[in-house]
Amino acid sequence: MKTRSYLISLFAISIFILDESSFIDIKTSHLYSQQNERPLILQKGDSWLEIKPGQKVYIRSYKKTLFRNRILTDIPQRKIIPSGPKVKPSTFISIDHQQKVLITQNDAIALSDFYSISPVTDGTMALKAAKNGFVGGFFGGFAASFLLLLSVGEVDIANEFLQVILLSSFLGGVTAVTGGIQGLLVGSFFPDITEEFIISPDEWSIIEQ
Repeated sequence: MKTRSYLISLFAISIFILDESSFIDIKTSHLYSQQNERPLILQKGDSWLEIKPGQKVYIRSYKKTLFRNRILTDIPQRKIIPSGPKVKPSTFISIDHQQKVLITQNDAIALSDFYSISPVTDGTMALKAAKNGFVGGFFGGFAASFLLLLSVGEVDIANEFLQVILLSSFLGGVTAVTGGIQGLLVGSFFPDITEEFIISPDEWSIIEQ
């Protein structure tokens, strides 16, 4: 009997630690499972936006790291170098104004951590990802080959600088093509967005109805 009580207590403590560490979200799986579906209403000046339940969106929010710092997530393939962890498209379910949470198919996001929402389109991120892969591949390949040639020590910069630039540009072009093709393939799996609607006093505000 004592062993059973010990195991139950250990399990409860483990769940509490995991929940506080943001490894799992206990609130999402249970407390918000029976929420009534409510649209998200946003306003900016005379403009209004309604996000309906069931609509596919990207949601950027602040997440806690292992060191308890907050880091802002980012939409995949939108930038050459993402500013934070990439988010996946999710299905908007509802907003709970009393609990101050935004509810999606897989998560419950506190409104204090909610940064922006972006409805998806029927298109993909293929072209954007290809462009980012091409640009990133060129500069990455150029810089790596340029530094490699300089580190060899047998290059006479005074007399062979132009040759080094041309060779580095050629190798950068090779990596650019490779990066562009890779971006085209990877980006085809991510839906594109219409626009990012940022929640802030100077941008879009959440309207409670």
